[in-house]
Amino acid sequence: MYETILIPTDGSDGANEALRHGIDLAEKYDATVHLVYVVDEGVFGHYGGIDAIEHAEEALAEAGEMALKVARERVEASSLPVETHVERTTPHDGIVDAARQVGADLVVMGTERRSEEYRHLLGSVTERVVRASPVPVHVVKAEPSARSRVTVREATTADADEIRTIARRSMAASYESFLTESRIQDAVDQWYDAEAFDELLSDPNATVLVAEMADELVGFSQSHLVDTPAGTTGEIHWLHVDPDARRSGVGTVLFDRTRVALKASGADRVRALVLSDYEAGNAFYETQGLTSVDSRPVQVGGKSVQERVYAESVPAEERPEPQIESRTTADGETLYVNYEESEIGSEAPFFAAYTTSDLETRWGWFCSNCETFDNAMDAMGRIVCNQCGNHHKATRWDAVATE
Repeated sequence: MYETILIPTDGSDGANEALRHGIDLAEKYDATVHLVYVVDEGVFGHYGGIDAIEHAEEALAEAGEMALKVARERVEASSLPVETHVERTTPHDGIVDAARQVGADLVVMGTERRSEEYRHLLGSVTERVVRASPVPVHVVKAEPSARSRVTVREATTADADEIRTIARRSMAASYESFLTESRIQDAVDQWYDAEAFDELLSDPNATVLVAEMADELVGFSQSHLVDTPAGTTGEIHWLHVDPDARRSGVGTVLFDRTRVALKASGADRVRALVLSDYEAGNAFYETQGLTSVDSRPVQVGGKSVQERVYAESVPAEERPEPQIESRTTADGETLYVNYEESEIGSEAPFFAAYTTSDLETRWGWFCSNCETFDNAMDAMGRIVCNQCGNHHKATRWDAVATE
């Protein structure tokens, strides 16, 4: 009865339920499955400027590739023939066009609406496809999951108290094995007191997003853009979810939106930082399609621990060379600047400097604002450039009290 079945996908719960039904039908009729993802051109108006539009489109395309990869693996696991397609238009037009192009006998899609700002293949889109499709449409009604009820927006000064509460509760649940409650409280107060939070929100290179469920704030992410000779990196420094809201898809939605926002802001690549000993955090980034690319020591409460760096997967042949540059100090000493290891500064990033090219022994820091090694530590343990006044702002573990 059906030889060719088209299944739109975007990785959402509703699309996944439709995929399950579509695979069952394809097995019954020995049909070929065609998967389609639509890069929704309708969302680009959310971002200003040509560059931002290009980055937003790139981020959505990357999300689509991941959704198609996962869906394809599910179809192949059922030993069914499968092909994938990417359309760039409005969702309903892309689905209808794909149905015509592949000669589909049936379209299988869900009705659940996504909670993200950009719209993907669902909700009212289903109704439009039903009206315009040249072939029958099998509609799969999916009950809204907890994930579909998550909304994400930019943080405001009014969120400061709730963000401090979530950061404290999340850190206590995640790092209780090596951080005391008092140390966590001191760090959170330093990071997110009224003055520090206002400064964070006014930083053009910082992105702070909050996640809400039922009008209650349940998570937030904090990211920073870092310019390097290889391009601009979007670093996710924190992604906290209240312990009571975990395992509800909040983290995944927040990560997806953070990645899109960073790409729209000009990031060429995205990476995330998490302590190596925090197994749940490492597993989370791996499930989001990131790969561990580096590990480095950090001081947490006077104790040296390893922090792992996760980055978007890139084929080996396309990976850039490590960004290490030799520079000479005012005293004639040769040092090696590692542009992959940075700390946020008030004017520009500080990059780690080493005595040898193998990056074994840390020498200090290189101020990229005035290109000097003439830096010192102030009484609070912050990096301060003696030449231009650029200073390191405590955004991560350096705010945790030491012994």
